[in-house]
Amino acid sequence: MRDAIYKEIDCGVTKLPAFGGYTNKERPILMVVAYQTEFTKLKHIVKTIDPAAFVIVSDAYEVLGKGFKRY
Repeated sequence: MRDAIYKEIDCGVTKLPAFGGYTNKERPILMVVAYQTEFTKLKHIVKTIDPAAFVIVSDAYEVLGKGFKRY
């Protein structure tokens, strides 16, 4: 999924280690910051690759760091 996001949207992806609260199995969390205009494409990528993916969407008022431009 990470590679598809890089290729299709050119967004950075941060991979975080996590454990499921119910299963206690290790699962990665992928954190992606995308512009609102890219969100529909991002949802399509996720749904195509993993229809059972757990997705949280949140507004970000400010993102700072390498790769983010000011508007």
